[in-house]
This record gives sequence, structure tokens and C-alpha cells, in this order.
Amino acid sequence: MKRYNFGEDESYLFEQNLLGIDNFDDLELAEQFAFTVRSLEMECGKFTMNSFNLASLMALHHYLFQDIYRFAGKIREVQLIKGETRFCQMQYILPMCEKLFTELAQEADWPNVEIAAQRLAYYKSELNMIHPFREGNGRVIRLFIHAYAKSKGYFWDFAKLERDGYLQAMIDAVLDPNKLQNIFMQTLQKGDCPQQ
Repeated sequence: MKRYNFGEDESYLFEQNLLGIDNFDDLELAEQFAFTVRSLEMECGKFTMNSFNLASLMALHHYLFQDIYRFAGKIREVQLIKGETRFCQMQYILPMCEKLFTELAQEADWPNVEIAAQRLAYYKSELNMIHPFREGNGRVIRLFIHAYAKSKGYFWDFAKLERDGYLQAMIDAVLDPNKLQNIFMQTLQKGDCPQQ
């Protein structure tokens, strides 16, 4: 959990967490634990995604963070900046989501890994820049994209991601998607399970 660039960040999270935690380190640990438990439940089939729209993204966020935050599953109502990255202004989140999810719904089948990597990098980068939630965007979007890739007949093995290179590729993707596309190329395969 990297902090956003405004002073009320911590106080807001302290007010909104369901456990009454009042220090950032404990909140970060609790959030990681809650997310890990819920994501493992997903792997066991307790939550599945059958559609890929804003409602399903919101439901996924709620499922993953329902144990820790009151705002789980709700679109953010504040402006967010992280480092040098300014995310979508809150008043444009819904129109931008409508446009992106319309594209996603009309997406043609992908004939090969190269096209799949290109399109997944595009959707991943766009969703990240919209940054629809107050906290947990990266994790939610990663699981959403993983499930979407699976629905299109591809397995994205995000466990193979090298953290620093991946984060830099996400930052760079705003202007140049090549690094992110290459990461998808290295971690994506046709089929629904990893080859040994």
C-alpha cells in the first residue's frame, strides 16, 4: 500500500477501516491479510466473474476488501495522485468506465499471444489510469485482467511478475505501452492453466 499524495490520506483510511486501526503499519498488515484470504477464496471458486463490466469490477473490489474498508466496492469520491501520476479526475470516472467497458464488451477474439498481450496491456493501463477505487486498485485490476484473459482463452501468470519492472512498466504505459506489452508476452500463454 503506497500512500497517495494528500494529507488526509491516513486519517480517511483510519476512519473507514472496519477494525478501528489507527496506525498505518497495522492497517497495511490487516489489509494484506484480508486481501490474501479473500483472493485465496477466489482460487477455490468462492467468487467467480461471469461478466466483465463496471458492476463486476465493483463486486470484485467489494469481495476482496469487504472485511477491511467501509468503501469496499464503491467508486471513489476524491482526487488521487501517487508519486508523479495523476489519476482520472473523480467526475470523469463513470464516463471513462462506460467507454472502456463498451470497448471491452466488443473485443474480438485474439488469434495469438502477441495480440492478446497488446490488448491486455491496453486495458490494464487504462483501468489503472481510471483508478476507480479509493484503495486496492492495482490488486483488483490485476485479478480482473487475469479473469478476463482466461475468458478469452489465455492464462496470465502474474505470479511471475518482477515487481519493480512491472511497476515501472505500468507508469511508462501512460505514454508508451511497449514495456507492459513485453511483460504480458513473457507471462501470458494460450490455454487456461500453466504449462509445466
